[in-house]
Amino acid sequence: MWPDSLVREIVEKRCIIHLGAGMSCQALNEDGNRPPSWESLLNILKNSTLNNSASKALVDEFISQKRYLDAAEVIRTKGSPAEYNAKIRELFIDNNFLPSDAHKDLVNIAPRIFSTTNYDTLIEGALIENAGHNSFTQYEHTRDGLLDSIRSPSTILIKMHGCAKHAANTILSRSDYFNLRKKNRSFFELTSSLYKLNTVVFIGCGIEDPDINLILENNNIETGTTNPSYAMVGSKSYAARIKDTIKSQYNIELIIYEQTDENDHRNFPLKIKELRDKVDTIRTKHGLTS
Repeated sequence: MWPDSLVREIVEKRCIIHLGAGMSCQALNEDGNRPPSWESLLNILKNSTLNNSASKALVDEFISQKRYLDAAEVIRTKGSPAEYNAKIRELFIDNNFLPSDAHKDLVNIAPRIFSTTNYDTLIEGALIENAGHNSFTQYEHTRDGLLDSIRSPSTILIKMHGCAKHAANTILSRSDYFNLRKKNRSFFELTSSLYKLNTVVFIGCGIEDPDINLILENNNIETGTTNPSYAMVGSKSYAARIKDTIKSQYNIELIIYEQTDENDHRNFPLKIKELRDKVDTIRTKHGLTS
């Protein structure tokens, strides 16, 4: 169940909804294909950017151990930057994925701030479809002005790790993160503060995924408060198995949808619709608009 306290925070615009790779995997293109999972992405990038067999073998070893950040590091330090940029754009832009119903439900939930570590443009597409190009302001780490937007009432989309349209500036590995943080320190300090001061709802995020590892390692989500953040995960996920550790280490409580196995995500969009319905009920009860 979605806690009533969280629903109130969403209605009162005191919540950040953060979208991970699992959210993108809800989408399809006209050929019925989905965006890659993290493991699939690393395998694709391994084959397209690396020529050295020893480097490929090392990536395979890290992936088999679910050491995804280490695999990403090999790809970014040993692979071809030109091939990386071309493949990221091909995968996430040229494939023309369409926003899912789950994306549209989240847009209708209408949080004050969306953030995402995804490279695709699915949440942008859902926002534009809902209310037009001027209904939100988008920021990547290379763009100034985020602080001014936070002080305004407009919807904000923060692309924490960049966008596939500007593939050279995307963040995949630890070295990417720290190199770009040096160049764009104010952006990363501001987003770290936002994650510390607001309730965050992580949707489609595996605790072992490299993008979420970087967020949790470097954005100082507050553990000294009685108000937790939340993550929506499947009942057979790795995160569900270490629920108590996640709560004690990161002050994140899990909202769990049922699965028959770890690849079963049929209830993922239903859980988001459940949240939308609860938010709509509270807004209707109090005569509020989104």
